[in-house]
Amino acid sequence: MQTRSPLQIQYAVLHALLIRELKTRFGAYRLGIAWAFIEPVLHIAVFMGLFYFGGRSSVGGLAIPLFLATGIAPFLYFRKVISQSLSAVSANKNLLIYRQVRVFDTFLTRFILEFVTSFIVLSGIILITWWVGYEVTLINTLIFIYAYLLLSIIAFGLGLIFGVINTLYPEPGKIIPALLRPLMFISGTFFSINEMPSAAQELLLWNPLIHVFEFMRSAFSYHYDTSLLSLEYVEMWALTSLTLGLLMLRANWRRMLTQ
Repeated sequence: MQTRSPLQIQYAVLHALLIRELKTRFGAYRLGIAWAFIEPVLHIAVFMGLFYFGGRSSVGGLAIPLFLATGIAPFLYFRKVISQSLSAVSANKNLLIYRQVRVFDTFLTRFILEFVTSFIVLSGIILITWWVGYEVTLINTLIFIYAYLLLSIIAFGLGLIFGVINTLYPEPGKIIPALLRPLMFISGTFFSINEMPSAAQELLLWNPLIHVFEFMRSAFSYHYDTSLLSLEYVEMWALTSLTLGLLMLRANWRRMLTQ
């Protein structure tokens, strides 16, 4: 009998968990994976209507659909990674009896699924924006991808932190989704930090998501103002959240199995 290497076992575990997640997440609904596109498009359509009645056709030199897509779609991705992490362990409890399946695998699987799905959705919306006739020119691919990767690390790190808390303490964990809802309105999803009053800017810039979305927008315009933003601040958030999340999981994974 051929013995499999640890890498092959890890691949087999992640593959099996991914297939299971795909069937659970998208196979249970009639619209299936199409809903992943529909949700951000509906949000964008609502805010486009508000901009239309406000008489605006661009923000910071970007067409309104592109401006909204680079804020709303990444935010929904960030929120989904965290909300899916909250139930990563409880949803896969039966599989954790197998020694090959680790608690970390349940978080990683859900993150990978959201990462791939959301990047395809964001790219698709941007392509559709270009296809219908809006000006879309990606002039700095590197900053766009780097900002998206930093957002992913922050989301994964916070997902681990909140996932551990929610598994060990389900009652206080219920407030986490409630905290995520208003975050959309203070994260620059539908406004630019450059258009805010200076007093508001000082407060809003503590939010790393604003930096991420504004850097992603700057990838589409030579003239998008990034003077208020800090890539180092986002990197610090990514490093801190991931380190803290991994440490909390390392310290508590045995207790999480018995909850």
